Amino acid sequence: VFLEEFFEEKGAFGDPKPWMPGDSDLVFTSDRDGNSEIYLLPVGQDEWVNLTKHPASDNFPVWSPDGSKIAFHSRRNGKLDVYVMDADGGNLVQLTDHPEHDYLPSWAPDGKQITFASWRTEDDEEPGENHIYIMNADGSDQRRLIKDSPGISATVQWSPGGEHMIVTRKTGEDSSDLLLADAKGNVLKQLTEDDRIIGAPSYSPDGMKIAFYSDKQDKSTIEIMNIDGSQRRTVVGYGQSYYPHWSPDGCWLVFTAAAKPGEIDDYLIRAVRTDGFSDWKTLVSAGSRESEASWRPETDTPPVTCP
Repeated sequence: VFLEEFFEEKGAFGDPKPWMPGDSDLVFTSDRDGNSEIYLLPVGQDEWVNLTKHPASDNFPVWSPDGSKIAFHSRRNGKLDVYVMDADGGNLVQLTDHPEHDYLPSWAPDGKQITFASWRTEDDEEPGENHIYIMNADGSDQRRLIKDSPGISATVQWSPGGEHMIVTRKTGEDSSDLLLADAKGNVLKQLTEDDRIIGAPSYSPDGMKIAFYSDKQDKSTIEIMNIDGSQRRTVVGYGQSYYPHWSPDGCWLVFTAAAKPGEIDDYLIRAVRTDGFSDWKTLVSAGSRESEASWRPETDTPPVTCP
């Protein structure tokens, strides 16, 4: 305990105090008010701010790279569409309006484009498969990015430099894996080969590591590996944990966790150091379904070296 307190207050070898889980705004979803809404937990505050305030379900908020906007998907028109709003919930704009579902937005690192999953069909395709699409951040020029369907509801995650992306693809009846692709979606390498569901990949701020969850039956773990698939290790190896996202400095992960195994109506939000230096910390818990959390990006918090 003494070492952890010293690290938090002084930093290693007397360096300035390192980044901690309460040092950035936290966005997440919760159904505490009866339906899924997007909330903000501002720095230094205990009260949540409801950003969406709508009777339809709003889910999967993602920060723009500069932290000024939040994209998400919503059922406001009876189907899933992608929306964007300012970080305070203002200036809401609907970006997609297709008869089929559009969902799971993901920002390109320059903030000028957004990828998303869609059930749209093209040419003579049979309905029933989702594909990855891309559009400008204002909703214009919507087009398919990757020809083949991933076979699973997932979007892509861009590397911080924009030269690569991680694609999630179904590889079996109850399994999916992560693949490294170039900026056009051409697969370069398969990174995992597991008989389980691998999902929600997230790049570290320096672009050198990937966090993800690995789900098999009643156990879902949070894992980290290098971008070439090497040095894979488990960070959270118990219970049911999902949707990891990195801290601005790259030394913490925020993730969704079941309060008790199998209780799908009671999820909470936790944070854990990537080096295993300390136990996890619970950030949001209200006896309801809190999930899909991420910290606001910070351009003035450079990544540091973390094990």
